[in-house]
Amino acid sequence: MAIVIEEEKNNISIIGILTWLVVLFIIAAAVYYIFFAQPQLVEIAVPASFQNINPIAEINLNPEEVVNSPGFRLLVQYITPPVAGNIGRENPFIAP
Repeated sequence: MAIVIEEEKNNISIIGILTWLVVLFIIAAAVYYIFFAQPQLVEIAVPASFQNINPIAEINLNPEEVVNSPGFRLLVQYITPPVAGNIGRENPFIAP
């Protein structure tokens, strides 16, 4: 019975080196564009109706006036409010 021991040969080919260089280049480009590149700003023209919002900011809203107004009182509530009750068991981990 013979034992054959062969030395491992390092077959470094140009294709393998080029493949690793391309992979490293792609990773480096991705890191650059994700972390270091400044994004271009897009300028959007604001419509004239959106430019003047100061009157909206100066509105004084009084909740009592809204609730007591005749228009609010004419509204009909179609959904009944939920009723508090016993839901579930006191300790859900004990056997019934």
